[in-house]
Amino acid sequence: MTSSVYAATHSFDFKFNDVYTTKDYDEVWAKSDNENAWYITLLKNAGFMNNSNMSSSNIFGCRMRDMSIEPTVDNYHTFSNYISNYKISYLTGANGQQLVGKGHAMRLRGKKDDSSASTKKLTIYGKCAP
Repeated sequence: MTSSVYAATHSFDFKFNDVYTTKDYDEVWAKSDNENAWYITLLKNAGFMNNSNMSSSNIFGCRMRDMSIEPTVDNYHTFSNYISNYKISYLTGANGQQLVGKGHAMRLRGKKDDSSASTKKLTIYGKCAP
């Protein structure tokens, strides 16, 4: 059984001015394990960077994309609280087969969620293991 402890962890940051812009993170990461899940941590403070400002009115939405295959492999997720090592399962194929595997090219896509009531910019810092 594969565990997230062995999966490569990558840092990311997003800055959004509005709810209309969706961004792919600049980097593409190779999935380092065969677990049918990914893990995300959202940080209030990334040390050398300014504080993040996610809240119940400034909501972060994201999904992991598999650049190796066309079908959607992940649902859209929203966060209004900071989390640590939160596990998210990938979708499975029509016959229950695993869609995402070791070596697949993965990219995080994010946005300021449409349900955000705040007009403030949204800044997000985090880590993920695709």
